[in-house]
Amino acid sequence: MKKLFLISTAFIFVSTVFMSCQKVNEPINKSAAVELTADEKGAIKKNILNRIEDIIQGAKELNVEKAASVYSNDPEFRIVNPDGTVTDFETMKKVQSEGFKGLKSLNFTTTKQDFTFLANDLVMCTWTGKNEFELTTGEKMKIEPYVGSLLFKNNAGVWEIIYAHETTAATTLVK
Repeated sequence: MKKLFLISTAFIFVSTVFMSCQKVNEPINKSAAVELTADEKGAIKKNILNRIEDIIQGAKELNVEKAASVYSNDPEFRIVNPDGTVTDFETMKKVQSEGFKGLKSLNFTTTKQDFTFLANDLVMCTWTGKNEFELTTGEKMKIEPYVGSLLFKNNAGVWEIIYAHETTAATTLVK
């Protein structure tokens, strides 16, 4: 009887461990998202593209408020900058504001955008393009490629960036 109890206990333990290990390798549920149709995905992409255009237009106008309006001001927001620093929303705006003071013009050009749908309300957009700018001193510079991984969340019908990671090539002088 004791032997049967030990064998049963060992079997239950091994089964539990085996089942737990199997669950670790199961695919991620993507937040139990309802499958989006191609039309729904298209509408979300269009909305997000419009939001990205707001950032580009704000940068072109050297208007920090407009460029930053697409980003979440939630305390959890983080952006990883090309120089390796990680900042929150307010620090991001402050750094951009200081940077804009040294610019005469700024222009981002889109070359590619990829979308990954993580859930109905959570979409990753990998934006690739170039950044051309002129300093107040008259020097013209270019960064190509300029890549941003932008995690968008739909908050009450508004798509906003809740996390961003920017990577760039070295800045080059335009002659």
